[in-house]
Amino acid sequence: MVTVWTTVISAALLLLAGGLYYVWSREKALDARISALREELEHKTMQLEEANQTLNRLAGIDSVTQLANHSGFQEFLRGEWRRALREASAISVIMADIDHFREYNDRLGHQAGDDCLAKIAQALKSVIGRPGDLVARYGGEEFGIVLSRTDQQGAFRVAHKVCAAVEALGIEHPNASGSRRLTISVGVATATPAVDSNWEELELVTAATRALAEAKQAGRNRVMAAAG
Repeated sequence: MVTVWTTVISAALLLLAGGLYYVWSREKALDARISALREELEHKTMQLEEANQTLNRLAGIDSVTQLANHSGFQEFLRGEWRRALREASAISVIMADIDHFREYNDRLGHQAGDDCLAKIAQALKSVIGRPGDLVARYGGEEFGIVLSRTDQQGAFRVAHKVCAAVEALGIEHPNASGSRRLTISVGVATATPAVDSNWEELELVTAATRALAEAKQAGRNRVMAAAG
């Protein structure tokens, strides 16, 4: 009798062990499948992000700020320059650069830097609202603005509004002497295209960039206009 019960119990234990092993092996297989699916999803997500970035570049859009990118800026400027030439109207370019952005990025990290760029992009867009105007991320922490049918005085007023809009964001900039509001420096250049002139649209950008450099040298957080 004892032998029979021992056999039955042994058989039951074997069945239980077999069942437990089956469940364990199924769980292991399921875990492996979930892990493989997770890796595949991450890979597909990365591919989708890369495809979106490529699409944005092809569409002339900067993926961080959702503004026009460098090539989009140049294409728009060429079109507005040709229109200004036909109409004999003034066209202005504003080049803006975030003050001490490299230090901001180094101290707070690239994600904070990207968030900062996105906020400033929205602030610039809130100032520039006419259909014939454009705000673009020119490169790095530099933004370019095209103002059609705008003389130097009008561009100067817009540039000061741009500076005020960024400072009003109240983004704290950590530095050695404590925190202060993040600011931008701005250069402005204006021209009236003419058939008998050697000036081209990219020279307007060069002039605004020189004025921007002067604003930086003069102490930052200010607007400078290109000479002439």
